Amino acid sequence: MGTQYVDDHRFLLCKGSTVTDITRAVSQPEARDELDALSVELTFTAVRNNNRDKYMHWYGIEPGDKLRVVNHGREVFSGVILTVGLDGTVTANDMGWYLTKSEIILQLADAAAPDAVRRMCAKAGIAAGTIDLPPTRISQVWVGSTPEQILEDILAICSAETGLTYRRRVREGALQVGPLPTVPIIAYHKPAENLGAFDITLAKGNVSGSDSMAELTNSVVLAAGGQSAQTLGRAYNSASIAKYGLLQAVETLSGDENTAQARQRLQTLLAQGDRIARERSVDEIWGADEVESGILLQFRHNSYGVTGVQRVTGVTHRYGHPHLMSLTVEDPQSPRAAGGGDTITV
Repeated sequence: MGTQYVDDHRFLLCKGSTVTDITRAVSQPEARDELDALSVELTFTAVRNNNRDKYMHWYGIEPGDKLRVVNHGREVFSGVILTVGLDGTVTANDMGWYLTKSEIILQLADAAAPDAVRRMCAKAGIAAGTIDLPPTRISQVWVGSTPEQILEDILAICSAETGLTYRRRVREGALQVGPLPTVPIIAYHKPAENLGAFDITLAKGNVSGSDSMAELTNSVVLAAGGQSAQTLGRAYNSASIAKYGLLQAVETLSGDENTAQARQRLQTLLAQGDRIARERSVDEIWGADEVESGILLQFRHNSYGVTGVQRVTGVTHRYGHPHLMSLTVEDPQSPRAAGGGDTITV
């Protein structure tokens, strides 16, 4: 934990059973973790052989080699090396990358969401870890889709029913799926052995951001699945439509829902979509391994709209001395786009 030690990230190259510490040859390492991505990407430049310096050694890094990053024995990254440039640039992704590439065929008929994900994992050749999803029934066929695409479809159905956002990551060799955290953390950084740890939000670099209606939805239509074009229900906010114009989404039912479930889905989808997105970026802030996409981070008061509890939607870790980060955050309690009550018909 950041309160207990000064960061000392070590880079371990794994070739079969041989593990080599290559930290001294690694420069400018960055790990990018985005909430809407299935895997974390890590890049760095490895020093190649230098005729002028006999102590600089090239470790024979190749695509397919495994890479681990540990901090005082705690693993913060585990993945596979994808590309190695002639200039020594290296790109690696965690094991979630495989779920974005292989294509599978999956047919589900009235399967509970957790079972649907486990069956998908079996088809994709990856273990299923903790799958914390509601027993929402899934009936759908995917032909030639990646596990990432299938998982997005399943989670969208679950989210429309529960109003929750779900995070998926491959950890310890297994796919882990569950709701985003609801309890904020205070992240700490310890800059030196003779200094105490402090709340990282006490010191921030430049803050920028935007308020956007680009993803706003103020009308949701429910349609029957299959070949039918029948409209089964609609939810809309007249005040929002009057202010921002009609921005409508169409949701298809699987056919397993009753009227109450359809009404709940309409209400949830409209409440989720009818909001102005308020995104803020912090260009420079002290690093803490505990900060990853999806967590809630408690910010100290400031005048730039990055105050109180914020959801981290993206983080770039720059492992060095010192360990620094760039953050993208959103207000998890952003207000509805316009006043007035919702109209729901089923």
